Amino acid sequence: MPKVVDHDMRRKEIARALWAVVARGGFEAASARAIAAEGGWSLGALRHYFDSQEGLVEFAAWELIDGAGARIEAVYAAMPPGHTRCLRALEELLPLDEIREGEVRSWLAILAKAGVSPALHHLRESGLSTERHLCRMVVAELSGGRRPVLGEPLPQTLEAEAVELHATIAGLCLHLAASPRLMSPANAVRVLKRQLSRIEAHAADIPADRAGRANMSPS
Repeated sequence: MPKVVDHDMRRKEIARALWAVVARGGFEAASARAIAAEGGWSLGALRHYFDSQEGLVEFAAWELIDGAGARIEAVYAAMPPGHTRCLRALEELLPLDEIREGEVRSWLAILAKAGVSPALHHLRESGLSTERHLCRMVVAELSGGRRPVLGEPLPQTLEAEAVELHATIAGLCLHLAASPRLMSPANAVRVLKRQLSRIEAHAADIPADRAGRANMSPS
């Protein structure tokens, strides 16, 4: 009988092979031949699923974004609202274990490549918008506000907190991925805990009329 191939799984395997090659040599090393060799496939088999590197990179990038999003949704579904849930959700964006370290390194490679490849700009913006939305969700939850819809800025003071939180996440990701000697996972979590505690304390000092006033500034 002919071998039955799970095509969705094969695409995911090819995406993982792409990131393995990129991790070792950057996108410059990610030729079709190198990716095929990584997974033990023929070039023809690889091109059966992706006829261009751009198509493969887009699929692989969405796998990263959707994978992190699914884990965050699972955290929100499994835990009650509050500081601990917010912390656990944000931790899914940090390279605190081998799997998430690989994801962050891959995402940093996408950000670098998007700087010189207009075709990837939409991936960069989608990923960063998703991160900003999570930061807004966290700030809204810690301040007792309603959960924002995707793309909706928070009231002005709280939006500033979300922007700062997003910048902290980005900085922690970079330090953990590039300089693990200077920033350990335990230290990164402590930094994040302190920032969430500060957001809670700050939100308690915001008068209700100010906290509820809409801000239409861009994200």
